[in-house]
Amino acid sequence: MNVWKYIYIKFFKIRRRIIGRDGADEYAAMLFVASFDSLLYFGILILIDKSVDNVLLKEYEPLYFAFYMLGMLTIERLRNRTMCKNGAFERIKEEVENEPQKLKWSILSILYMIFVVFFFLFCCYIGKYGL
Repeated sequence: MNVWKYIYIKFFKIRRRIIGRDGADEYAAMLFVASFDSLLYFGILILIDKSVDNVLLKEYEPLYFAFYMLGMLTIERLRNRTMCKNGAFERIKEEVENEPQKLKWSILSILYMIFVVFFFLFCCYIGKYGL
């Protein structure tokens, strides 16, 4: 059990309750989890670029854009393979539903989501204004 699995299943259930059934439930829930991974990746890229005095952003803008796009696509492909393919969804759903410490995992997942958003905002601030 980990935070990503818990967020994945809980978002799946919330989305199913609000929208109803459609063909993309599992994939949409996976994209929600992957969006947090992308925010972490973007924050790290911003910090790396700032640590080398914005060389990528100023001189190699197409390469910087390529890093962003390839990172997002890689995260999406990895999450899709590990969370949606070959019956992984059913295994994850069973693992989350059989978890005895649901309160702990819900608190950890909320803290993780808050941390990721604030980390990304912090990296954007550092990228723009510096320390």
